[in-house]
Order: sequence, then C-alpha cells, then structure tokens
Amino acid sequence: MIYDRGDVVILPFPFITTDGVQQKARPALIVSDHSIERRFNDVILAGITSQRIDYIKQTEFIIEEGTDEFIRSGLAKTSVVRCEYLMTVPEEIIARKLGKLSGQDMHKIDKILKLSLGLR
Repeated sequence: MIYDRGDVVILPFPFITTDGVQQKARPALIVSDHSIERRFNDVILAGITSQRIDYIKQTEFIIEEGTDEFIRSGLAKTSVVRCEYLMTVPEEIIARKLGKLSGQDMHKIDKILKLSLGLR
C-alpha cells in the first residue's frame, strides 16, 4: 500500500453525467482504512470539487485557502470534500499524492461520512 487514509490524491475520477460516463483528472480523499487486511487492493475515495459553493451542506467539508489544512492538502484552490460522492477504485489508477489531511480533519470527515451514510 502506497497510499493511506487521509491522503489527498489525483486520479482519473469517473463520474456520470447526462452525456454518459466521463473521466477527468480530479482530486479525491482516501477515506478507507487499510490497517486491516483486505481481499482486494481497492481504496474508497470521496470526491473533491473546487466549484464555487455558496454554502456548505452537512455532507461536505471545506478546505479553505490560507488555512493549515489547505497547505497540508496540496490542493490548488479552496475545495470541498463531498462525503456523499464516494467511489471504490483500484489503487493502481491513482496518479499521485498531493498532500494529507490531519487526524483532526479526518475525525471531522468521519462524522460527516457517518451522517451521509446514515450511520449512528
């Protein structure tokens, strides 16, 4: 395993639009924990967008320019982790690591993921 939970990575992230399935190089956050043995070499990712967002929903986590978390993330501009936009992909398609979120940030992400997935 090259990548860990909390890593911000770039990969050809598949997404579905009205025009069909497309892929673009996009940032994503690894949310799966690989400290336990797994059958396959897959990672679970939450999509990250830098599209202008007027307000943050309960299922989102903002990484704002000028903050320590932004610097650690390696992102180019203010972005939002979309905890309702999850994807499982083979680790091999990840192009590279940009940065890493802190344990404190990942604790916040965990709470948002639980909310998004309906877990208590």
